[in-house]
Amino acid sequence: MLSTIKKRVFNEPTGRPESVFYFGLAVAFLSLYVYLKWILGSADPLFFPLVMGVGFMLQTVAESRPESQRQTAGVLRLMAMLMFLCGLVVTVFAPGFLFG
Repeated sequence: MLSTIKKRVFNEPTGRPESVFYFGLAVAFLSLYVYLKWILGSADPLFFPLVMGVGFMLQTVAESRPESQRQTAGVLRLMAMLMFLCGLVVTVFAPGFLFG
């Protein structure tokens, strides 16, 4: 199982098509956060769109690295997975933090 994780996480970055896709997702989630928080002036913490936007931005940077920087891309992918995992853990185990 460890070799499968190494192959998936520390493989060469896929390049422009996937990085553009992840960038679009990051922009969408961060735009949702800005719209709900700043334009509508919502009093809710709005944790989810911010975490997803930052996670997808890390994934964008990871996929746009040159092919020679596999380990840097792998570390950025791990950081993105950690962001998503932290968002899931906070949502499940501390809903009071989100919905105050």
